[in-house]
Amino acid sequence: MRSLAKAYDAVLYGMAWLAGVLMVAMMAMIVADVALRNSGFQSSAHFFSFTEYFLLLIPLLGAPWLVREKGHIYIELVVSALPERPRQWLTTLVASVCLLTALVLAWYGGAVTIQDFVGNEKDVRSLDMPRWMLMVFMPLGFGMMAVEFARLLVRRESPYGAGLTGE
Repeated sequence: MRSLAKAYDAVLYGMAWLAGVLMVAMMAMIVADVALRNSGFQSSAHFFSFTEYFLLLIPLLGAPWLVREKGHIYIELVVSALPERPRQWLTTLVASVCLLTALVLAWYGGAVTIQDFVGNEKDVRSLDMPRWMLMVFMPLGFGMMAVEFARLLVRRESPYGAGLTGE
């Protein structure tokens, strides 16, 4: 069981690291595109396509790590104004709704991915790419978010950052 947890953690942190690398790559492509155009050269048509792909992948790869680190946004004013008991009830409700939402989106993303794979769907832009290769990140990202929200519920931890946990 411990080796499974280590493998899961490696995937989670690897996804977060990859999201960071993609952000840097996206920034570099945008800078290169602007520099080439301002220098009178033709930039690559792939820059725009890859930037769009990265805008899909970055949140899906980074979100599970954000749940683990309790880095998602929340309305601190409402949460901090509540007494201890209602705050615990609200945090359980929020984590439960987040878990359910992540499970539904993971299921839907998985269904779309399978449908795209079976139907041999292509994403046609500056390059033709099997659509399932993009969509597979949806069940992966939301599935791992569901695992992280479930962990919070099982451990009875608050999904909020330091200072609002009541611990």
